[in-house]
Amino acid sequence: MEQKIMEEEKFNTWVDDNLSKFELLGKHIAFIIENLLQQNKVEYLSVSYRTKTKEGILEKVDRKNYKNPMVELTDISGVRVILYLESDIKKVSDIIKSTFSIDFENSTDNEGRLSSDKIGYRSVHYVCNIGEKRNALKEYEYISSLNCEIQVRTMLQHAWAELTHDRNYKLGANLPLQIQRKINLYSGMLEIADEGFSEIVSSIEDYKASIKSNGLEQFFSQEINSINLKEFVRQLAEKIGLKLKPVRSWGGKITKDIIEELKYAEMSNFEILANSIPKNYAKISNELTPDNNIYGFLRDLMLVNNFEGLNRKKPINWALVTDENDDGAEEMIHFYSHFMPKEEAERLVSTFAESNQD
Repeated sequence: MEQKIMEEEKFNTWVDDNLSKFELLGKHIAFIIENLLQQNKVEYLSVSYRTKTKEGILEKVDRKNYKNPMVELTDISGVRVILYLESDIKKVSDIIKSTFSIDFENSTDNEGRLSSDKIGYRSVHYVCNIGEKRNALKEYEYISSLNCEIQVRTMLQHAWAELTHDRNYKLGANLPLQIQRKINLYSGMLEIADEGFSEIVSSIEDYKASIKSNGLEQFFSQEINSINLKEFVRQLAEKIGLKLKPVRSWGGKITKDIIEELKYAEMSNFEILANSIPKNYAKISNELTPDNNIYGFLRDLMLVNNFEGLNRKKPINWALVTDENDDGAEEMIHFYSHFMPKEEAERLVSTFAESNQD
């Protein structure tokens, strides 16, 4: 009994001496992982860390009946990485294994996860220290002997774990059979959805790669979508020597609006688009609108060829100028006068002035 009390006092002292170190360890590892994800262009929802409280540590030691808690307790410091796609888990696992020193005996890696016969959420976690290279650096000496647990999950896995394990909504164990069967069913559905999202993203990337080898005329028989429209414009701009600034938001709401606008302008066909470019457009655009991008280019084609048809779309969520009497209006009239009579250019700019829109 006296020996047990001494061991408990020793552990209490160890916790008091090291709790701030564990906090620092989690902070450092989360920072390193987030930097590596960005460097490797892995999309992620969040990277967070937490440190157990002393009360939480003592509760777990008691609940798990640890004999040597300083060794057996591996998650005082914890880092959680939440990803969008199930297919990225292996990429992140490889990054973690190549960066930190892993205690594989107390870890569950991606291979073990995938070979499990359990349905639904499967944990991927690594117990590790800061890594051999950083252990040798003076600035990491303070935390070099401590372990941290890194969890890697997708959004769906995280939601399921929150409901079934991590939060106060615990479903518990040894439930009635009919309830347990429902849990397994919905858990399996989440796993299928996770894999499905990865497959969809992979299919999109395959499609993007396949149309890069298309010549312009091969697009003519295709229906316009957000992916092939971007590639078509890229090739078309390259062919005519048009310089377009890249956009970061392609594929979102503006892209959807553009494709809808093409229908009103009666230009929702790749062949029509290719044949609608004024001969001097690239030269004039490069000189007068050097910040032009794919949105501006496509809208220019619609305005030059059928601005009255385009104006039938309601609402139009953009304008050429605030008011037709602004200084900027003269610049717009000057620009469009290269492709149509000046009087028509004036009417075009007036039509698409914000002050004249409904």
